[in-house]
Amino acid sequence: MLVHDQNQTASKNLTALMRSFHSQGTTYSKIPLIIETPLFVDSELTSMVQAADLVGYALRRFIENKETDLFERIYPRFDRRGQTLVGLRHYTGKSPCSCRICIDHQRS
Repeated sequence: MLVHDQNQTASKNLTALMRSFHSQGTTYSKIPLIIETPLFVDSELTSMVQAADLVGYALRRFIENKETDLFERIYPRFDRRGQTLVGLRHYTGKSPCSCRICIDHQRS
């Protein structure tokens, strides 16, 4: 189930993405028990969306400013397959990256 802050621009794309995940799965696995239509909510009224915003904030501060305090608190919670990080990606195009995310994703 995907719960997202109300955003008219993103709603169509996210709905299409969830339907694709429902029918085809992701790069890493099938997702047989997924709700294909996202739930859009007001983030001021929903604590889990606020928690997701905090995770996004911590990741952005780590990537852009190399700040590790919040990042180190949440990083162990991201999904892994064995030693390979699969629950988080750092997209850099074709540019090489040696950050902890890329190393643990075995991208570097």
